Amino acid sequence: MLAHFSNMNDLTTPSPLILRPAQEEVLAYRGGRMAVSAVPGSGKTFTLSLLAARLIGDGRVDLASDQQVLIVTFLNTSVDTFRARIRKRLLETGLSDAGYDVRTLHSLSLEIVRWAGETPGDELIVLDETQSRQTLEASVDGWINDNTHLWEAFLPESNREYSPQMIAGWRNTTVNMAAAFIRAAKNDRFGPEAILMSIRDQYDSPTKEEETNVARSPLMYMLAGIYGRYQAGLARQGGLDYDDLIWRAADLLDHRPDLVNGLQNRWPFVLEDEAQDSIPLQEILLDRLIGPDGNWVRVGDPNQAITSTFTAAHPRFFSKFIDRPDVTAKTLPNSGRSAPLIIGAANAILNWTIDNHPVPEVRQDAFRRQDILPTPPGDAQPNPLDSEADMRIRVYRHREDEELPAVAQLAMEYVRRHPQHTIAILVPTHQMGYIIAQHLDKFKADYDNLLRGSSREREVAAAIHAVLSVLANPLDTKALQATYNALPELGVMESSSEEEAEDASRFQVLLRSIYQPESILFPKEGESIDDNLPTGVATEDSINRLEQLADFLRSSFDLRTLPIDDMVLALADRLFTGQDGQERDLAIAYQIAALMRQWREAQPDWRLPELVIQLQSVAAGRRTLSTMRDDSGYEPKAGRITLATQHSGKGLEWDAVFLVGIDGQWIPSSLESYFMGVNNLLGGDPNAEATAQLSYLMHGEAGIYPGRTATESAHIEVICERLRLLYVGVTRARRFLQISRSRATRSRNREQEAEPATVMGVLYRYLQERRPDDGGNP
Repeated sequence: MLAHFSNMNDLTTPSPLILRPAQEEVLAYRGGRMAVSAVPGSGKTFTLSLLAARLIGDGRVDLASDQQVLIVTFLNTSVDTFRARIRKRLLETGLSDAGYDVRTLHSLSLEIVRWAGETPGDELIVLDETQSRQTLEASVDGWINDNTHLWEAFLPESNREYSPQMIAGWRNTTVNMAAAFIRAAKNDRFGPEAILMSIRDQYDSPTKEEETNVARSPLMYMLAGIYGRYQAGLARQGGLDYDDLIWRAADLLDHRPDLVNGLQNRWPFVLEDEAQDSIPLQEILLDRLIGPDGNWVRVGDPNQAITSTFTAAHPRFFSKFIDRPDVTAKTLPNSGRSAPLIIGAANAILNWTIDNHPVPEVRQDAFRRQDILPTPPGDAQPNPLDSEADMRIRVYRHREDEELPAVAQLAMEYVRRHPQHTIAILVPTHQMGYIIAQHLDKFKADYDNLLRGSSREREVAAAIHAVLSVLANPLDTKALQATYNALPELGVMESSSEEEAEDASRFQVLLRSIYQPESILFPKEGESIDDNLPTGVATEDSINRLEQLADFLRSSFDLRTLPIDDMVLALADRLFTGQDGQERDLAIAYQIAALMRQWREAQPDWRLPELVIQLQSVAAGRRTLSTMRDDSGYEPKAGRITLATQHSGKGLEWDAVFLVGIDGQWIPSSLESYFMGVNNLLGGDPNAEATAQLSYLMHGEAGIYPGRTATESAHIEVICERLRLLYVGVTRARRFLQISRSRATRSRNREQEAEPATVMGVLYRYLQERRPDDGGNP
């Protein structure tokens, strides 16, 4: 047995640590169940690492028997961070680097399956998110092919002549709905056969005829069928998705007492990080692993739960754990990250929402009452002084024309004034981020782009999409214009002089004036290109450019006889070979080719026009070639701007933060407000309708708010999560915070007013009280 510390202060002797009273209370833990609610910047990773080292040092684990403290965290980078901090503390106190094991939930599940001995760990294939999504899309397409009449029955009766865009949109909705359905089913541990049996039995009827099942619950029948195909697709690959892996591990713990005993002896203490993002399967797994009398510490912040609208996680799970009578509840309320001015803004959001939000369910569920407190005097992490801090609220006339370019420029000006600071622009959506990236590129800013799907990925997809659009429909003048803009060797991406820019603009006018593109691409014998152009419009330079474009496209038409993946690769070779970044661009094109081949195999009836419509989603950034979160770690650099979404900003901090687009479209003020992504099918939110029907089918209750529809309940969750996202965004800033919105915006070339978010008024009043002279609006 390893020698243990003689008293609580032994851990601090080798390296002086100034611990806050709340941290000392957490470190006094000796066993049982404990929940720690930690505010942003409170040092939860630091505290949890110290707790692991103290449990080891106090001899709470038997190293001679290879016992370990198990730390379960969310990301691989967090695994590395915990290992480094625990190792450092153990070595500082003269202890050996042993007695702990740090794992993600997935690596823990894999280890449990391996320990069970039923499937060797090196033979188990676990598909990543991209592979799982591809399998799901193939399953959806297969079901649609075999049940087209059932699938189309969900579309509006008034419009039975469906456009390719409508079909593609309903197909994407079906994929997203199936993903939500399968995720919910697996977290409840219901397989497709159990769901189909419930459909058959829901009226206590002995009939099992397929037609009756469809009539009883058409949506459940479709989604259960897709679920079954998805599981069969995983089985053909010999693999599991992440939820399957956790489910299998939990089932093993349910049915193998010997396995549970062995693992409890190996890991007598379990410390769980980021508990606010725990999914039901995770809670089941850890609860079975630890047992009713085991030692379980859960650390998280329900007020930073920002994944509940697109995962199975929800802050209510951790909040219920905190409130359990058998759980000791502690808090880490002190944060030295932000200036008191900024801390006060975050607290104002939280308290107004709990006390005065107009939607009762939002008041109840958005936040847990826990103010952020500054650090006490003498703390190792003192808060930045208010005298060195600033907070501003800016209102612009128009988002795309004014707010986004202005924020890009303001961020650059901040860098010039404070080169020693870190700076971030945090956006609500990727599309908004792409526009800001264009302005930062135009200004030649030094910045790190953390948006999902690189800008180059979209540029390569846009170039391929543009040319394929012409090949699919040579009569499409817009496709001709897009091709010119996208082709690197032909388009004027950035003019070096005003004269060149004017020439490019005139050439665009010329392209728009072409009413018969086929006469340009394939002029009749004896005719030249200028014979088919409006008189007096084309200059000699314009005609030369048009001839270049036409020559390129004419030669590309020969590629149409190739299979779609070969066509894409051959086209990419012509587009990108010999250019800077050739290997990178061809690698992206290879991914595009593989994706389009998969679409073609899943939908044998699709031809080039339908495939081109699908590729548009990649070119626009709505779909990415890899949906895996970048888990390689990121540290902001001084004097360099970080561009990221509010979601991906969690876990990071900067000296200065610009939050953009914080209006009523992003944070709806009530259930009567506009909600992004509302679908006219299935009540407005198909995902919510699908999961509510599943819950009612399997549990007898829909799992929605009393007196609310499934869509209304989903919209309540949206409001709650967007408010928490704002809270997270505000608490990323140390010294400077700017929050901006616009009165108008442009969507799909349509101008529309943007109502203010009610919470912005709360922040404005807060600034008026703190700084009555400027009100935060310089």
